[in-house]
Amino acid sequence: MPLPRQLLLRSVAGGRPLHLNRWPTRAGMATLTEVSEKYQPGHVVHGFKVQNVRKVPEFDLTAIQLKHEKTGAGYLHVFKDDSNNVFNVGFHTPVNDSTGVPHILEHTTLCGSKRFPVRDPFFKMLNRSMATFMNALTGNDYTMYPFSTENPVDFRNLMDVYMDSTFAPLLRELDFKQEGWRLEHEDPKDPSTPIIFKGVVYNEMKGVLSDVGSLFAIRAQQHFYPGTTYSHVSGGDPMAITDLTHSQLVEFHKTHYHPSNARFFTYGTFPLEEHLKAIDDRIARFAPIPPPQDPEMKSFAEPKRIRVTCPPDPMGEPDKQTKMAVAFLSNKDTDVFESFAMRVLTSLLMDGAASPMFKALIEPNIGSDYSVTTGYNQHTKMTNVSFGLQGIRSEDVDMVEGKIMDVLRDAARTGFDPERVESIIHQTELGLKHRNANFGMMVGQQVMSHWVHGGDPLEFLEVAKHIQQLRASLAKPKFFESMIEKYFLNNQHRMVFIMEPDERFSEELAETERKKLDKMVNNLSPTEKQKILEDGVKLTRSQEATEDVSSLPTLTIADIAQEGKQYPVVDAPVGSSAFPVQWRTTATNGVSYVSIVKAIEKLPQELKEYLPLFSSSLPSIGTQRKSLPVLDEAVRMFTGGISAAVSIRTDPASLSEARASLTLSSSCLDKNISPMYELMSEIASEAAWEDLERLRTVVLTAASDASQGVVQSGHRYAMLAAGAEVTKAMNQSEVLGGLTQVGFLGRLARNGVDSIQQISEKLQEIANFIAKEQTSSKGAVITVDSARDAHQQGISRLVDTLGWQGTRANRSGTSEEYVPTYGRTFVPLPVAVNFSAKSYLGVPYTHPDSAALQVLASLMTHRFLHREIREKGGAYGGGASYSNLDGTLSFWSYRDPAGGLERTLQAYDRAVEWALDINRHLGQQELDEAKLSIFQNVDAPISAAGEGMLRFRTGITFEMQQARRERLFAVTLSDVKDAAAKYLAQRPSAVAVLGGEEEGNRLIQNSQKEWKVVNFAA
Repeated sequence: MPLPRQLLLRSVAGGRPLHLNRWPTRAGMATLTEVSEKYQPGHVVHGFKVQNVRKVPEFDLTAIQLKHEKTGAGYLHVFKDDSNNVFNVGFHTPVNDSTGVPHILEHTTLCGSKRFPVRDPFFKMLNRSMATFMNALTGNDYTMYPFSTENPVDFRNLMDVYMDSTFAPLLRELDFKQEGWRLEHEDPKDPSTPIIFKGVVYNEMKGVLSDVGSLFAIRAQQHFYPGTTYSHVSGGDPMAITDLTHSQLVEFHKTHYHPSNARFFTYGTFPLEEHLKAIDDRIARFAPIPPPQDPEMKSFAEPKRIRVTCPPDPMGEPDKQTKMAVAFLSNKDTDVFESFAMRVLTSLLMDGAASPMFKALIEPNIGSDYSVTTGYNQHTKMTNVSFGLQGIRSEDVDMVEGKIMDVLRDAARTGFDPERVESIIHQTELGLKHRNANFGMMVGQQVMSHWVHGGDPLEFLEVAKHIQQLRASLAKPKFFESMIEKYFLNNQHRMVFIMEPDERFSEELAETERKKLDKMVNNLSPTEKQKILEDGVKLTRSQEATEDVSSLPTLTIADIAQEGKQYPVVDAPVGSSAFPVQWRTTATNGVSYVSIVKAIEKLPQELKEYLPLFSSSLPSIGTQRKSLPVLDEAVRMFTGGISAAVSIRTDPASLSEARASLTLSSSCLDKNISPMYELMSEIASEAAWEDLERLRTVVLTAASDASQGVVQSGHRYAMLAAGAEVTKAMNQSEVLGGLTQVGFLGRLARNGVDSIQQISEKLQEIANFIAKEQTSSKGAVITVDSARDAHQQGISRLVDTLGWQGTRANRSGTSEEYVPTYGRTFVPLPVAVNFSAKSYLGVPYTHPDSAALQVLASLMTHRFLHREIREKGGAYGGGASYSNLDGTLSFWSYRDPAGGLERTLQAYDRAVEWALDINRHLGQQELDEAKLSIFQNVDAPISAAGEGMLRFRTGITFEMQQARRERLFAVTLSDVKDAAAKYLAQRPSAVAVLGGEEEGNRLIQNSQKEWKVVNFAA
C-alpha cells in the first residue's frame, strides 16, 4: 500500500514549507475575460495546443488543459483570483529496484545546473526569494518540484531555477556521493579511520525505516503489488541504495526527466502566456521520446497472508505489539467517480464512532488504534482499501480478520443509514467552502499522482459533479452494497499483512549492514582505496569552499513591504455578562469559525499531565444525553468538527510567566450556527467521564498516536526537551507535548483497566475546576457581518451554560517559580539515526534584541550549519531556529547518522564561534538574504480561519508586529555579532539527544560534562 501522504520524501530544507504573504498589484495579472478569449480548444499558444477549457464553479476557477505539440508534455493551468501563484513540474518515475534512484535524483538535481552551477541552488534560493512554498517531493511513482509565490518577478526567477535544475542538472559524481551514498573514511581527511557508508538519502531512509509505522506501510505495499514498481521502495531501501551507481542515476534522468514525460501545472493570476513561452523556450529543443512504462498489475489468484517482523516499541504494551491489516485491490486511479465513491464508502465503514469498523475494532479495545494503512489509498495506479489494527496480541490476528470480514458482510446485507451518508457528503461540501491560503499548492500536488497514471486532471477538480452523480447513484437500490460485494467479498486480490516485533530485529539489520560494508571494503583494491580518500578530501573541500552565487537570481529588501498586512478586528462583548469577544469580519465563503478560551494556569499541579488527555477526550467520549456514535454523527452533520486543545504561552513582554489555557473550537456553514453552539455546549459541560470503556479507547489511541510521532518528529521532541530546562513556558510545553507526555500516556495505557477509574476521576476533577474556577475567558469569531447576530445569541447561551463569564483573573501566571537547570539529557530509542538540540535563553517578543536573534538563527542555518550538519555530516536536516514567542534559540539536527552525534554537537559550538566573528565571514548581501528568509514566515499567507487569531492567541497586537518588523529591517551585522556574544557565548545552554543506546553511551563516556539518561518508556 502506498506511503501515507505525510511520508512523501522531501528534499529542500529538510522538507520545511516556507511561506510569505505579498500582494502584487493588478498590473501583470490575467483576468478571467482574457483567459476565456485567448484560450479556446484548438488554439496554439507558444507551442502548446489547447485541449480543453472547463469552469469549476464550486472552486470559482477556470481550468485550461494544453499539450506541447513537439514533445507531448502535458500542461494544466488553473485560473483563480488568488495572489498565491503556483508552479509545479512532475515526472512519472517508476522503478524496477529499491536503490532509491528517483529519490537520490531528486536530491542531486538540486546540486547545481548548467545556468546555475552552484551547490544546492534550491536551498540558496530560500534566501533570495519571496517564495511562499519551495520543495521537491518523491512519491510512489512520480517526482515533483512545486513552488508558490505572490511576486511575479520571483515567479519568473524560481521557474528559471526549477526548469534548469530539472532539465539541465550537472549531476556531478561528487554530488551523487554526497546526496545518495558513498564509501568514505569516518574522518574524510584521516585514512587511519574506518571506511563507512555515508550519504544524505542513505541516512534519511534509515530514519524512515526506523519508524515502525512507515516500515509497516512500505513493506505492506511491496507485498501487495508484486511485479510492479510498487513492489520496490521508491525512496530507497538502505540495503539496496548502496548498489546504485552514478551512471545509473544519469541514465534514469535522461529517460525520465524529459518533456515527453513531464506534466506542468500553474495556478493563480499571473499571465499564462508568459508561462507557456518560458516553458516552450526551455523544452522546444528536445525531440520526443516514448515515456517510461511500468508493468501492469496482475491480480492474485487467491488471497495471500504475509508475516514480517519489526523492532519492538519500547513505549507500547509488551504483549500487544502486533500490527495487521486486511487489504483489497480496488479500482483504477483514473476512474475519478469510482474513486470518489470508494472514499465515501470507506468513510462510511470506518470514520467516526458510529461506523461499523469503529464499533467492531476500536470500541472493544482489541488494539490501540487503526493500523497506519487503514483507509482508501489512492496514490497507486490501482488503488486499494485497507482495514486493520495495531497494538494487538499476536493470537488475536485471526479474530480481527474475522471481525473485519463480518463487518463487510453485514454492510453488504444491511447497507447504511441515509443520515450517515448525508453526514459524509456534508463534510465533503463543507470542505469545498473553506478559504485555504494554500489551495493552489494543494491542488497542484494532489492532481499530480492522478495525472501521471493517465487520469483527466480536469475531471479530478469537479467535486460537485461527483457529489451530484453520487446522489443519483444512491437513488438506485444497493449502490454501496454492490460495491462491497465487488471490491471486498468477491475479491481474490486480498492480503492479510501481519507485522510482529522481534527483539533481534535491529541487531540483525545492523549486522547485515556491517557484513555488506565489510565485503565491499575487503574487495577494494589499493587504487580504489586511494580514490575513496581523494574523493573524501575533494568533497570536503568542495563543501567548505566559498561559492560565487551571483548566477542565481534574487529579490532585494526593497521587495519586502515596509508595513505588515493587517487583519482588523473589533472587540465587542456579548450577553449580560459582557463576555469579551474578538470579531473578525471577512469573506468566509459561507463558513464561520469560532474559538472560546479559558485560562487554567491555576489548575493543581498533579492534574496538569492529564490535560492533553482531557482535551482529546472531550469530543471523543460522548455526553450525558448522547452516546458517542450519536454525538459524532451530529457533529459531522452540523459542523466541520469540534476540537479542544491546551496551550502554553508567555507574555509578549516577559518570559517569566507561563499561561495555560483550554481552547474549544469549531466551524460550520452559516446556516448551522445555532446547532454548532448547542453541540459545543453539550460537549464542554456534559462529558460522560464515567464511561470507562470509552475512556479506555481514548487512552489507548492517544498513547499509540503519541508513540508513533516520536521518530517522525524527533528533532521537535529534542528541542522541547532542551528548552524545558531553559524557560518556564517550554518546561510546561514539554510536559504537555513532549516525551514526558509520550511516556505518561504510555504508562497509562500499559496500566490497563485498573487505572481507568483513576483516570476518569482525574479528568472529572479537571472538568470541575474549569466549570467552577473564576478565571479569565474570552472568545473569537470569524464570520460575515450578516451572521453576527446568530453568533452573539449562540455565544451568549454557550457561556451562560458553561459559566464562563469572562472574569478578569489575576494575570500573574503560575505561582511556582521556575529555575533553569541547563542540563544534558539523553533519551535512548530503538532507531538507526539520532536527533539532537541545544537551547539558549533569549528575550521576549517585544525586546529590541529579539530581531537580531532571529537574524542570527537564519544566518547560522544557511551560512554554517546546513553545510556542517547536512552536507558534511550527512544528516537529513539541521540548523538553528529562534522562537520569538518562547524566547529560546535552539540548534537542531534531524536524522543524524550513527557516529555523527559528537560531530554535530561540536558544530553547534563552532557555530557560536563563527557568529562571534561574523563580520569577517559575511557582508550586507548575506544579511539582506537572511531577512528575506525571515519575512517569508513573518508575512505568510493565512487561511480565513486564521485571520486576526495571532492577537487573540498571544496578545501580540499589530503595533507590536510592526515595531518588530521595523527592528528586523534595521538589524546590522554588528547587532547580530553582539547578540551572539551576549546570548550564546556568555550564557549556559541545555542539550537533549534522542538516539541509539550504543551511540548515546559512547557520547556520555567521551563527555567531560554530566548527562542524565531518561528512559520515557520505563
